[in-house]
Amino acid sequence: MAKSRTTSASGRGRKPLLERAVEYFGISGRTECVAAASLFGLMIGLKLVNMTRYKFDSDESQHLHVIWAWARGFVQYRDICDNHMPLFQIAFAPIFALIGDRPTILYWMRFTLLPMYFVTMWCTYRIATLLFSKRAGVWATIEAGLYPGYHFCSFEFRTDNLWAPLWLLCLIVLLNGTITVRRALAAGLLLGLCFGISGKTTLLLVSILTSGALTLLLVGWRKAGLSRGYLMRCVAAFLATALLIPAIIVGIFALRGIWQQFRYWVVDNNILPGLLNHPAWWALIFPIAFPLVICAAWIVVRKAPDPATAFRRGFVFLICGFYILALWSFWALVTRQDYLPYHPLAFAFYSAASLLVSNYFVRQRWPLGALFKHVPLPAFIAAGEIVAIIILHPFWIDGGKNETNLLRATLTLTGPGDYVLDEKGETVFRQRCFGPIWEPFVMERIRRGLMIDNAAKNCVEKRACVATKRKDMSSATTRFVEQNFLPVGKGLWVAGGFLKRSQEDLKRFDFDVVIPALYEITAREGTVSGMLDGTPYTGARFLAAGKHSFVQTSNESTLAFLWAQAVDRHFLPVDHDDNPGH
Repeated sequence: MAKSRTTSASGRGRKPLLERAVEYFGISGRTECVAAASLFGLMIGLKLVNMTRYKFDSDESQHLHVIWAWARGFVQYRDICDNHMPLFQIAFAPIFALIGDRPTILYWMRFTLLPMYFVTMWCTYRIATLLFSKRAGVWATIEAGLYPGYHFCSFEFRTDNLWAPLWLLCLIVLLNGTITVRRALAAGLLLGLCFGISGKTTLLLVSILTSGALTLLLVGWRKAGLSRGYLMRCVAAFLATALLIPAIIVGIFALRGIWQQFRYWVVDNNILPGLLNHPAWWALIFPIAFPLVICAAWIVVRKAPDPATAFRRGFVFLICGFYILALWSFWALVTRQDYLPYHPLAFAFYSAASLLVSNYFVRQRWPLGALFKHVPLPAFIAAGEIVAIIILHPFWIDGGKNETNLLRATLTLTGPGDYVLDEKGETVFRQRCFGPIWEPFVMERIRRGLMIDNAAKNCVEKRACVATKRKDMSSATTRFVEQNFLPVGKGLWVAGGFLKRSQEDLKRFDFDVVIPALYEITAREGTVSGMLDGTPYTGARFLAAGKHSFVQTSNESTLAFLWAQAVDRHFLPVDHDDNPGH
């Protein structure tokens, strides 16, 4: 009986979960807690829904094709061209092997990367908490996760969605206490993993070193509590482990005799003076704006309550400013995924600023103050972001079905030994006859005469009878596909062409074959009969490259010659190309 009364008293003394959450996160009350929890739930729900409904980016197929190659025993750079560091592809090759070749592989791989999204969200919360408060951490997580520019890119299967979380973990290690050699070693190792995934880590490294030095000057050496000698040992330890993993990767490829190919695709190919996807005058942004960022950082440091907080805030603020300005000014091709390391850090400051504005309205007793007292401004910002996400991509529209249909058709139409001509590896499961991927650096090299566009020649030599036709292929390759392939639906083109009647004899059709292979003469309806190259046509026949003739004895009006394997697997020419990338 006594034990029962004790248990009952303990239960009565324990606060409800909602009240404990309010106290733990330091938020204003139950209403704000419910609003934050609801918005967080909507954020996760929208994430999961859009992972299955949002269109696939061409980079996702490109990375997946390289992973497929590793899983099949090919070696990156030697057997398959790729312009990325290899750690991401190597890490996911065993997972791909377990899943196997299936049309839905892109969905599967998006979900295998999902845990890193939650790592990023935790890092966002933790960094904002270290800089400001747990309340700011909660709203930074929600605002960043619902920001459309981050939301849609952060669930794609791409190297950047492993690279960015590792970068944030590196920063947390640096921010989570007094700098020591052990802490520097751990942070450097995490940055080294970033180097193993992307060469863009160079910009992150420079951001850390520059921002750290400037923050020490703004805060002061004495307040930082570190001697210069000890700090230099920490920097040396950080750099040593940061360069360790890329050095190991380089060493392994060099020992396997692949150094030249590795260097070309990872370094040389990605450096091409004069190639920009933004105005050249953007180069002026950094020298003009970064001094202003330093001044703003000085204000941030001065407003901090203690030296440790001042250093953390100034350090992260300068990293944000340096990274984004250097990206705009000095990076050749600025893409949306380049912002993935930036948004979580920036929203730590955005959330803190929006909370300050909200609290100001409450103190001033303005009309909005009564509302913001219970539901702060960040909640309304997050709600607006949800509306923007739905408007930008209504989740009831299935944007991923085209790529899934393409992969399903590829697996049905081709065998493991068949080559294909595609843009970046969007057919995923088959070897490409043209090694380089069609992306801006390759296109510009071809235009400048630094690389030969021999895609058509390779297609003929390797008898690639299946192709895709997408907007980023060279004009010469596009013409080759249009002239020597027929669309068969599902985004695929198959070697063949429509037969044109001779002016002298309406029963006679003369045509050219470019890719030697087995072909069939087909019609939309009925059975085709006649004489092919002077002998009775009885079905699939090997046609060498060159001129051929067909004399029709049947009555079909529209005839085509088509790769026999496509006909056997029930693929026939369509009136238009429904290629999702065209």
